[in-house]
Amino acid sequence: MASKGKKIAAFVIVGVIALGSLYAIRQKYPEPKVPSDNYHYNPKPIPSSPLPTTPAPTSPNASLPAIKLLAVPFTPQAPTGNWDTLHNEDCEEASAIMANAYFNGPQDAKLSATLVEEQLTKLTDWEQATFGYNLDITSEETVKMIEANFNLRAKMVTSYTQQDIKNELNQNHLVLIPVNGQMIGNPNYKAPGPKYHVLVIRGYTPASIITNDPGTRNGQNYSYSYQTLYDANGNWSHQDQKVDLNQKNIIVVWKE
Repeated sequence: MASKGKKIAAFVIVGVIALGSLYAIRQKYPEPKVPSDNYHYNPKPIPSSPLPTTPAPTSPNASLPAIKLLAVPFTPQAPTGNWDTLHNEDCEEASAIMANAYFNGPQDAKLSATLVEEQLTKLTDWEQATFGYNLDITSEETVKMIEANFNLRAKMVTSYTQQDIKNELNQNHLVLIPVNGQMIGNPNYKAPGPKYHVLVIRGYTPASIITNDPGTRNGQNYSYSYQTLYDANGNWSHQDQKVDLNQKNIIVVWKE
């Protein structure tokens, strides 16, 4: 019995010594503190600023109206109905006369035959004196004729688009377009139609180009498709005596 008590006492003493040694070690080498689970890093918020934005690109043509029609006075190139050789070729001159009336007057819806005949004679006489001929003239020569005889500016434009025509009209500019008249299908022409012809473009709709076509007395506000006019468009060739369809061009007329 005494032997058993001595063993228990020895076991207790050993335990106390072990606990004391462990305590001493913990005091010398303390266990690092670990953050609790509810510990969070909360940095100061960074002030927010809107991302730089670039305005959506807008087309310079976005505001153009769907329909445009300028109040251009009308005349056929044979205002008295006399379709002789000279009047049959007076489309350039008649178109220039309509352009001049739009900018400088008179503002009649239809110009008087007397006024038109006087101006046709003036222009064909000037062409004869200047170029040595007056039946058919090129776009470059038409520009010279307009600027020399009227208080107007004119220029020839190549590589144009339908949108270019609309832009010019919305700047209050008129557009003259030279074409092979036998290709545009106007039923009012005497068959087969003029091999060279010039029209005034005065407006447009979503589906058509509106002209004053001097080749017929029914030509006021006459509509063509853009493609029809473009396909027939070209410059007159004195050498070949026909319209060169490879020389796409329009004549823009305006007043400063």
